[in-house]
Amino acid sequence: MSTYVIILKEKKTAKELLLKFREAQTPILNCDLVEPLDNKSQNESSNSDTSEEVFANQSSFNNIKLFNPALSRKDRQKTLATWLIPFGFIAGLSFSQMTDLKTFTDMGFPHQLEKLLGGLVGMISGALGSFFSAGGISQEKIDDLRAIRKKSEEGLWLLIIELPIEIEPPWAILKETNSPEIITIGKE
Repeated sequence: MSTYVIILKEKKTAKELLLKFREAQTPILNCDLVEPLDNKSQNESSNSDTSEEVFANQSSFNNIKLFNPALSRKDRQKTLATWLIPFGFIAGLSFSQMTDLKTFTDMGFPHQLEKLLGGLVGMISGALGSFFSAGGISQEKIDDLRAIRKKSEEGLWLLIIELPIEIEPPWAILKETNSPEIITIGKE
């Protein structure tokens, strides 16, 4: 999927833009509207008419996984753990079975528990692997996040649109909005 961050001055413009996307039948996979970090802009925009149909999920900057590396790292860690912990258990159990080492028996554990303890050690290794391999993001992404955060601190609204990778955003509609900037985050 392709992710675009459209920087807008008003919440109303974001809703109008989404309505135009729907009229143009643009296939949007996910859409989030991020409030500005500037409190003054939030207070002014919160007085708008609430009877309007909401076209996007509205949330704060720090609650978006795309902008908060800690949230995305936790998700990656959970995903990795669901695979690495059981795999580690099976690998540890298999290794203990194949090698017939007496590591835990020499430590005073009963011989019957040798293979099970080998599996538990493998499971712990899988948990540690999921923890350490989930961290880290590229410097390019960090630079993009800083630029986007700066725009949000200036009181601008951020409209995050995820499109299928084969679909280009309707550039003609985007040019009509006089959006100050459109940032392409990446294609997965």
